[in-house]
Amino acid sequence: MIVIWMALGAQAGVRAEENQPGYASLLIPLNKSPEFATALLRQVEKVMTPVASAKQRRAAVSSFVTREGCYVLHGDLFANGQHFVLMEFRVDSSVENPATEETVVGLARLNEGRWELCTLLDVAPIWRPKGWKASDGDYLPITPAERPFELQDLFGDGVPEVILVADVHKYWQQYFVFRWHAKAKVLTCVADSMRKPVRSGNYLILYSNSGRRAIWEEWSFCQWEGHRLIEKVSWHEEVPHNAPEKPFMLAKCTNPDGTELELKVNDREWLSDTESVYQITRQEKPFARVTFKWSRTLVAVTADGFYPSGEESAYLYEKLSGLPRKLYPGLENQKRIKSLEKSVKIHVEGEHEAREMLFPR
Repeated sequence: MIVIWMALGAQAGVRAEENQPGYASLLIPLNKSPEFATALLRQVEKVMTPVASAKQRRAAVSSFVTREGCYVLHGDLFANGQHFVLMEFRVDSSVENPATEETVVGLARLNEGRWELCTLLDVAPIWRPKGWKASDGDYLPITPAERPFELQDLFGDGVPEVILVADVHKYWQQYFVFRWHAKAKVLTCVADSMRKPVRSGNYLILYSNSGRRAIWEEWSFCQWEGHRLIEKVSWHEEVPHNAPEKPFMLAKCTNPDGTELELKVNDREWLSDTESVYQITRQEKPFARVTFKWSRTLVAVTADGFYPSGEESAYLYEKLSGLPRKLYPGLENQKRIKSLEKSVKIHVEGEHEAREMLFPR
């Protein structure tokens, strides 16, 4: 017997505040085409029947690829002692269906020996196994993810989230984050990113940029609160293309009362071969002027393999955002100075609050 866990509307039973806006189109209501859902459940049974033993069913998490090339992840996916299967499905065009893709992703749960379809996603993951090389017959502009989805505990509560890959674009690939809703027994999409989402400390870090020309990049540092994903801090770096505006960095922080603080760092100015200065505004009004005076010329520091402007930006990032300097994204894979404050004299001018915020500790 095939059982379908009916999700009325978008996903019935999910609290409204937990559904992040803009993701409803990813979900296929299971009651929209029972015939289609039944056909998919038959695929689940066909794939999972060989995984017959109780020991295999209780395995923590394991994966395999079917003869049709569909990726299957199964086991105790959400650390609740239940057996789930998350898998790709090939859409049978002979069956009336609401899917817009030729491949979709579904989550099913084993309940008293019967598979129940919980969530169906109208997403066709683009992935290639490790070692894949582009060819005339299989060309992609970038190397995509090595699997269509994976599990990671992104919020530190012991329950893994599903990271699902999607379209490949010229310079980036789309990622979605899904969270298991235990009461409603469905997956809900809570975030997307133009790079693989990562957890660092207490934050989920998401990435976006302006696309083809990459005029700007932005990193969002988020936390899960109650039933929602909240952006605590965003860090924006922009180099305008053929525009009179100069490059700048922008920190946006959410205060405990929900109000937003915006701090803009204008482009670096050179005072000498050892000094640089940044003008900072708060809510578009002058706030501070920060001068970095290096003990050696910036040319010499650069020749040693360091990135002076990146180190200065990381310092400002830490002071303005309140986040640890190690989370600054602009120095990935760069040789780092162990202690900037020992190599540089930092002078802060501005109102008292600015000096308190930006002065070295």
